[in-house]
Amino acid sequence: MWNLWSLVRRMAISSASLRRTPWRRWLALLTLGLAGFVLYQRILAAGESNVMLGDPFLWPDLGVTLVAVAGALLVLRTSEARNRRARWIELGLILAIGLAFRLVFLSAPPAFSHDAYRYVWDAHLVAHGVSPYSHIVTDPALAPLRDNAIWPNINWRDSPTIYPPGAQVFFLLAHAIAPLNIEAMKLAMAFCDLGIGVVTLLLLRQQRMNLRRVIVYWWSPIPILEFVYSAHLDAVAILLVALALLVAGERFRGARALTGALLGLAALTKLYPLLFVFALARRRDWALFAGLGATLVVVIAPFAALGLGSGGFLSTYFAQRYYDQGVLLRLYDTLGLGRAPQVALLVVSLLAFCALTVWLRSRRGLSPAAAILLLSVAWIALSPHLFPWYIAALLPFLALCLRLPARGDGASANAFGLWLFVLAMPFTYVIFAPGHNPGLFVWFFLAPVGVALSPLLARALSQWRARRNSHPPPPVVPQAATLAAHK
Repeated sequence: MWNLWSLVRRMAISSASLRRTPWRRWLALLTLGLAGFVLYQRILAAGESNVMLGDPFLWPDLGVTLVAVAGALLVLRTSEARNRRARWIELGLILAIGLAFRLVFLSAPPAFSHDAYRYVWDAHLVAHGVSPYSHIVTDPALAPLRDNAIWPNINWRDSPTIYPPGAQVFFLLAHAIAPLNIEAMKLAMAFCDLGIGVVTLLLLRQQRMNLRRVIVYWWSPIPILEFVYSAHLDAVAILLVALALLVAGERFRGARALTGALLGLAALTKLYPLLFVFALARRRDWALFAGLGATLVVVIAPFAALGLGSGGFLSTYFAQRYYDQGVLLRLYDTLGLGRAPQVALLVVSLLAFCALTVWLRSRRGLSPAAAILLLSVAWIALSPHLFPWYIAALLPFLALCLRLPARGDGASANAFGLWLFVLAMPFTYVIFAPGHNPGLFVWFFLAPVGVALSPLLARALSQWRARRNSHPPPPVVPQAATLAAHK
């Protein structure tokens, strides 16, 4: 089993010359960047041909995933150049290549998902004083508000919106740039993606880490395809959580209240960031809770006055069961549990994750970034649905925590397993396509877990062998002495 890790480590870059001479790394990065640019062009062509799911997406996605892996391993396996100018050149190359990947999709209409059209429609309704939580898309009363570009492209037409008030505020900001305009929404999400990259750099600098590690986020296919191409809302929530982590590490006056406010905005955008209170709050952190509570009230109040209905499509979303369930929810369904036992087990499981996070922070010194990753495992495992754009939430914090697995190092192996899980998620576009096997989705969980456990199993096996070999054999009694003792 340990040979697997040896192979992975050798795959990165084993040549000592690449570590000593920066220009060789620059050449390697440029080569990877050129390959990635061509492959992203192929993905764009697949999307524009309306056959983006299934096999046409498989090989280009595999290629850009390998580009992202090779770039990240190159960074993780090599140290920064000693010359400051050389360091900035290499970081500039990483950022410029990731930006080039994004420019491929910036002006293209969303193809993988039409969620962004719903964002634009929601903002259009709110701007006209209509609650998106109380009206379905096909409501005849809204016929005067329909257009020929946005309205025909909206999915889930017989359902009210699912997006919380914080998300609606962001939609309105994009609406202020250009009403009923999908390009404006895409541009807004692309700026959030850019912001995540910038904040990741600031977090690395704050923790005095290698700035080149931003490549873990910046070259990953998921933000490029899901935020810049498909304009998914998760970019906003991830940016707010990353900002909350950054501010939590500062000591200026009002930092704790601002941390709470940012967490509140993130939770009002995608709900799950509310869990990260357990990762960032301190004992008697009244300022953080005050900022959090005030933000929740201030943002929700106008929409409550407008009309929240029954919460829109949210209750239906949680009740749906498809192949894309989190692993624990899938297990509960497999056991044939009723709705009430499932809810009880979900609550207990979530509380157990939160308690474990608090204990590890107080007793084992778990860092806030690692605590966010642990709580992310909780909502991923318990989520009723999992899409590739959800999993991008792990990437900025993996940039801070990711290490190549070492023998017996469970922490590095766990982060590495999460990274593999992130890298695998875009391939759901293939397995969920017609004619493929969606039952393979469970392996997206099992394979990374197996990888994460491998170093721990290797350490346990080594310790067992050491204990076995440490017991000396019984002394050999000479035959003559044995006969004398019997006499």
